[in-house]
Amino acid sequence: MARQARRPLQKKIELASWVILAILLCLSGIFASADFTLGILAGGLISILNFYGLSRGLKTAFASMAEGGTGKAGVLFKYLLRLAITGIILYIMLVKTTADIFGLVIGLGTVVLGIIFSVIMTVIDKSYLEEV
Repeated sequence: MARQARRPLQKKIELASWVILAILLCLSGIFASADFTLGILAGGLISILNFYGLSRGLKTAFASMAEGGTGKAGVLFKYLLRLAITGIILYIMLVKTTADIFGLVIGLGTVVLGIIFSVIMTVIDKSYLEEV
């Protein structure tokens, strides 16, 4: 399967997620403890890597459906496997490290914040273009 280019909105979401994670890390590095910053870093990386994995899995599923296959079982299995691995990683982060749970939750929200920010910016751009 040839590598497909990412959609513009997906690129915006990915970029916004990385920028939001960087901003959160800078602010927590200045104003919060090292454990809180570690939680934000771990949560942000987990959520962004899950977003990349979901994107890759869906592209593979749609490509297989275009070729005549169903692809449902494979997508569901990969999703559940990724969910289980994420749960194990979060458990290890909470039990074995000193990462702060509130920082971890904030870090896990970086992709959600990236999606919200990207959609708002897209709507603003489209409404600005319509006015001109």
